[in-house]
Amino acid sequence: MRNLTFYLFLAILFTACASDDRANDRLTALEDQLQEWKGDYAPDRRTDRLEVSVERGQDSLLLSGYTTVAAAWRRLDSLAAADPEIYNEVRLLGQRDSFGLVRVSVANIRTEPGHSQELTSQALMGTPLELLDRDHGWYLVRTPDRYLAWLEEGAIQPADQGTLADWFSDDLRTCVPAQSNVLTAPGASTIVSELVAGDLLQVTGQTRSGHQEVRLPDGRTGWVAAGDLAPYDALATPEAVQTEEVLTTAFAQVGRPYLWGGTSPKAMDCSGFTKTAYYLNGYVIPRDASQQVHAGTDVPLDDDFSALERGDLLFFGNYREDGSERVTHVGFYLGEGRFLHAGADNGYITENSLREGDADYAAHRRNSLLRARRLEEGTPGVVPVAEAFQELYTRSSSR
Repeated sequence: MRNLTFYLFLAILFTACASDDRANDRLTALEDQLQEWKGDYAPDRRTDRLEVSVERGQDSLLLSGYTTVAAAWRRLDSLAAADPEIYNEVRLLGQRDSFGLVRVSVANIRTEPGHSQELTSQALMGTPLELLDRDHGWYLVRTPDRYLAWLEEGAIQPADQGTLADWFSDDLRTCVPAQSNVLTAPGASTIVSELVAGDLLQVTGQTRSGHQEVRLPDGRTGWVAAGDLAPYDALATPEAVQTEEVLTTAFAQVGRPYLWGGTSPKAMDCSGFTKTAYYLNGYVIPRDASQQVHAGTDVPLDDDFSALERGDLLFFGNYREDGSERVTHVGFYLGEGRFLHAGADNGYITENSLREGDADYAAHRRNSLLRARRLEEGTPGVVPVAEAFQELYTRSSSR
């Protein structure tokens, strides 16, 4: 009897172990499948997310997390519908038509919720945002360049589609100089809000002593020197990329400090610099250098830079072990082997040379030069401001 009990115990144990092995194999296979789908649907988490984990229950597999890609969520739901042992609790973000406007002159956007987290980008006053998720006073937002990151709620004025449509009206103005102020009254010393170039605000129609009364995204009002404002349409609907005007804007930033994550006239990183120069001339381009390298059209590189034109973007970096390019830096080509860029090695926006023998020759940049691109209207990743804004809050860009 004792032997029979022992063998029965072994049989149950082996059956349980075999069942456990099968469950582990299913878990591993599902995790591998999810990783493959992540590469298909959200290869760049800066613009789309498929953040899904699998938890093993007693007789089931539970999918949890979130995605910003409707097609990915539908595939997960179909997977669960076809298998009674799989439960899909993944959240599809962006279904609540939740939007906002930046209500401060420059909003700091971070990789994760929290003021101590990495600064990854910035957004200017009056810029529309899609609000995708909320975590302890921080919103996961999508900006008009499709970038995903976190912004504190204090920098956001909630808005629905109707409010946004009203905001982008004939009364909208943009700040022209690098810096200005909204004052409590013309000539007053009390500031309602600072402004930087590219900020958006509405005019009320009231004028006094060379100032215009303005309304900020959160409804506050004040007065701005009339010469500091220009119609939004002049920024939002350009006819074509004017390369020399982009470079004029770029040169106006010379001497401004380098700031990792900066994309405003206050301070910029390398791609924030190129992005800002294009934005102030009416175009939204991708946020990071490794994304900008896919915008526009390719320009061949040779030792004499013979195919390059002023204003082309130069991309720098290195090669990974698998031979793929790793783009880490970008700047404007100026001609004769010279380029303008925001580099951490310099600490501020300045010129350098790619020609050995010049006093400001940057050998490490010459040795890391990878690609060149020409950004023109109608080419990939070069989107007029009004179009990029409207795509965001009409949701056509997030489907």
